[in-house]
Amino acid sequence: MLTYEDLVASLEDAWVAAGLHEHALVESVVPSVHDRSYRVELFPEHSDPLTAENIPPWVEVNFTWSALHQIRSEHRNIDSEPLDLIWTYTVSAPGMHDHKDSELVRLFQKAFHRAFQRFYPEEAAEVDAPAVEVRRIYQWDRAGQRPKPAYIQLVSTNITDLSEQWEERDPRVLANLIQTEVHFAGAFIRALADAFNPGGRGGYRTVDAA
Repeated sequence: MLTYEDLVASLEDAWVAAGLHEHALVESVVPSVHDRSYRVELFPEHSDPLTAENIPPWVEVNFTWSALHQIRSEHRNIDSEPLDLIWTYTVSAPGMHDHKDSELVRLFQKAFHRAFQRFYPEEAAEVDAPAVEVRRIYQWDRAGQRPKPAYIQLVSTNITDLSEQWEERDPRVLANLIQTEVHFAGAFIRALADAFNPGGRGGYRTVDAA
């Protein structure tokens, strides 16, 4: 049976095994509605300090554990409550201000397909390209006359549906599922680094997460 503690433990074991580490880990509770949320930012190994020019791609993983989730985990007779892990990938694109948004999106999607092909080859031909948001951040010049490009970020979100885990009795099944997902995330991060800073990767040391 799926529990909050098992899910968190599986995530933490998986990112260590994948060679990732957390930069921010936040657990919070809203007592009035009994919601418990979990959010972690996972990075590959890198040099410090991080700047807009050398920050590596990273992934934020989050989920919300509601009162219904807790009731369901205690073997109470309610319908299976949907539970999603939300993966938000972010990559900076230094020195690419002259590229069109469509070009940046294609680079991102090609990186996704390379990673997906490695982990799920039978499904790779039919998987849809992920939606990508391009964020162009500007700063005012010293004279305050006009904004100038500062950096670009590309952001995309994916979801892992854990609904089938409610009836699973073997905890190793959840652990194996989460480990595969985290290893895929690590491979995708590496593919993004190759796409947006080939050969350099912003000065950080990549970890082969697959």
